[in-house]
Amino acid sequence: MMRARSRRGVVAAAVSALLLLAAPAGAQDEIVARANQAYQEGDWASAIEAYQAVREAGFTSAGLEYNLGNAWFKSGSLGRAILHWERALLLEPGDPDAEANLALARSLTADAVEPLPTFWLFAAVSWWVDLVPRGWLLVLVGAGWLALTGGAAARILSRRDLVARLGFWVAVTGAVIVVLLGTNLVVREAGIGSAEHGIVLVEAVPVRSAPAEDDDLTLFEVHEGTRVRIDQRTGGWVEVVLDDGKVGWIPVASLEVI
Repeated sequence: MMRARSRRGVVAAAVSALLLLAAPAGAQDEIVARANQAYQEGDWASAIEAYQAVREAGFTSAGLEYNLGNAWFKSGSLGRAILHWERALLLEPGDPDAEANLALARSLTADAVEPLPTFWLFAAVSWWVDLVPRGWLLVLVGAGWLALTGGAAARILSRRDLVARLGFWVAVTGAVIVVLLGTNLVVREAGIGSAEHGIVLVEAVPVRSAPAEDDDLTLFEVHEGTRVRIDQRTGGWVEVVLDDGKVGWIPVASLEVI
């Protein structure tokens, strides 16, 4: 299960094309070699360094995040493994490998957080937004737009009744695709209605009732790998909500946003 995947990982050709523009040839060769070979050789530290360098060059993908999660897990960092698998699922919802790895990792965390039931309407909206992978969504919306414009042109310009009627129905089909899937794409890309989440990366952090370094305000502790919703920020503190509804403040440095 914990393996790098060539079909969605850091594909050498894609990374090379990017780095040809972003870095000198020598640096490009070094980063590509690290990203694609160090993991296979079991050199987790070097693999992490190389994958991070690729991310910092401006390239990311579900496969890259998946492989980073695997490398961090192998190196013993449960929190960062969960962080990158969560990011992989943001880019490719429903990916079975990332979901399986996340389930395993969550079973190893110290906090047994029982999620509250999700209101059926919110669950339905979430299901719809994540129904189609982003790549396919872009293709389908583009195809719908071409059908809409091409069909409308045929309907308006054609002098043959059969072609005009066909163009009308092609345009209608394209319009339906653009409206339904285009709305999905806009909601997903803009993050409309989606909360900001983070992963705790320190071994343990006290959750306090107010943003202050006062042990008397401690409510409970959360541990490495716990997923939290970020509600608000003030200074160096964030108010977080656990999946079971518990609320409190922790230092912003103790987590990283997914």
